[in-house]
Amino acid sequence: MKAFLRVFLPLLIAYGATLAWCMERWNAPSQNFAHAWLVPLVGAFVVWHRRRQWGGVESVVDRRGWWLLGPGLALHFAGALLMVDSWSAASLVLAIPGAAWLALGTARLRGLWAVLWLGLFLVPMPMYLEGRLAFELKEVAVAAGSALANFGGADVVRLGDRLQPRGLPGSLWVAPACSGLRSLLAMLTLAYCLAFFVGSRSWVRRAVLLCSAPLLAIFANTVRIAVLCWCARWFGVPFAEGTGHTLANGAEWLSLLACLWLIDSRLARPSAVAAEASTVPIAAAVTTATTTRKVGLGLWLAAAPLLALSLYRPFAVSTQRADALPAVVAGHSLVARTDRQEAQFQADLPSFRERLGTNDFVWRHYHDGQDSHIHLVALFHDTNWKSVHPPRICIEGSNMDIETDDLLPAPWLGDEIVVSRIVAKRRSDQRRFVTLSLFGTRDWLSGDYWQFTWHHLPRALMRANMSGFLLRVETSLRPGEDAAAAARRCQLFLAALVPMAKELLR
Repeated sequence: MKAFLRVFLPLLIAYGATLAWCMERWNAPSQNFAHAWLVPLVGAFVVWHRRRQWGGVESVVDRRGWWLLGPGLALHFAGALLMVDSWSAASLVLAIPGAAWLALGTARLRGLWAVLWLGLFLVPMPMYLEGRLAFELKEVAVAAGSALANFGGADVVRLGDRLQPRGLPGSLWVAPACSGLRSLLAMLTLAYCLAFFVGSRSWVRRAVLLCSAPLLAIFANTVRIAVLCWCARWFGVPFAEGTGHTLANGAEWLSLLACLWLIDSRLARPSAVAAEASTVPIAAAVTTATTTRKVGLGLWLAAAPLLALSLYRPFAVSTQRADALPAVVAGHSLVARTDRQEAQFQADLPSFRERLGTNDFVWRHYHDGQDSHIHLVALFHDTNWKSVHPPRICIEGSNMDIETDDLLPAPWLGDEIVVSRIVAKRRSDQRRFVTLSLFGTRDWLSGDYWQFTWHHLPRALMRANMSGFLLRVETSLRPGEDAAAAARRCQLFLAALVPMAKELLR
């Protein structure tokens, strides 16, 4: 009880906002970290199962725990100061074992270190990294899955985020969840638990299980996509998107579990649960009642400021600015979505909000009534500026190959201002597009993502965040037109839009 009151309770308070953020990410629409809800239960069960091993060992304060807890708290402080929640969450990986080491001592933790490192599977990765990894995994799985399906006679063609069986109505939508990231993370967690909590303590066995888990997940997701293509060819697209999808998902997980069990059985896994015992004597940590009181007092003094720093935001986040952008810009009028397009957009909206880290964005199509079409993505941010990512990420995710990615002077916006220019080709029909992108605040503009980062980072340190925006304007090249001419259309639209966006900022 003393260890709980002096170490664990103040740390629970200090990490209150961070734990809430983690649980929010566990419930995110992508469900990439949904497995994390089970991780604490697994850890608690292992601790309870091994209670005879540690129950008779006295708890002592071991100051060596600061080797982990100290850097962990420093990272938490930096994350809270900069309002980067993912940094504070990442610090839990060090803070959990460090706190246990400090409060309970080395002798009592013998055989429980693997439980303490379960924090690796509790902490969601930064949204930018998660989105990037999901995109890369999806590209691999869809390319390999469609190739495997065609080898088996499915005869499908990839059209953006859809797989079209030739000669059949309808197409298979390749959703963001098809990346396989959710399966990969869950399989890694399962393999870790199997390797460290059940069976032999051989490091060869553990290494094989941990290395095979992600490879199995990627391969299984590839086969699942191929199976859905075969279902579409043999039984129709509606069956593949409905019953076939459900059956394929279930079969994928059963196959993954069976493969992991088969690999483990080949490694001669004993059937009995083995403890992480060690016969090497470990010297008791030197501690005194004064040291114990100092540790508790220091953590209690740090708990409230860390919690307050995590909770405090300089101003409330607005979510209505992007919708307030005008319907007519530079002679182009907003084109309303069809009912089908609107239904698809609403279905995708939760995942868009998760990936962008904000609700304050629009995705619009403008037309001048003749032959000029402009596609606009406008995103506004406040303290959540860290979630804004480089425009090329979304363009690559739209099934395009980037030909040019550079910065151009923009004297039409002001001296020394640059815009990002990307020329990309759509894989499905080889159509080319030009995109101009710009980050801004009320008194600052740049198309350089790294200038955007360094503009906001020092202000975050001083709790002086500035509201801002990202404007991404895109048009397709007409037949025989060069990229420069298409870029000029984007320039006119962007030049007219920037003052309007600035007026919407506080």
